[in-house]
Amino acid sequence: RNDAQPSVFLFQPSPDQLHTGSASVVCLLNGFYPRDVTVKWKVDGVTKNTGILESVTEQDSKDSTYSLSSTLTMPSTEYQSHETYSCEVTHKSLS
Repeated sequence: RNDAQPSVFLFQPSPDQLHTGSASVVCLLNGFYPRDVTVKWKVDGVTKNTGILESVTEQDSKDSTYSLSSTLTMPSTEYQSHETYSCEVTHKSLS
């Protein structure tokens, strides 16, 4: 099949989660092909390498594309001490 660009969605932690003392920011990539993709997290423009959990779903039977979620977790106090959260996606279709 042809290369397909991922749709990228960024979800901030809910107020309920922040009350528990933890914060998760989720970057969701949908509908990309081929499977080879890199997600880089940036917090206030600085690359973050810790506290990241990634999971890839195998090919969707309908259109043979992949999805990936990358979750960045940290204490809520740390989350609230920063302004911007972004995930940078590197994929063949985006070059």
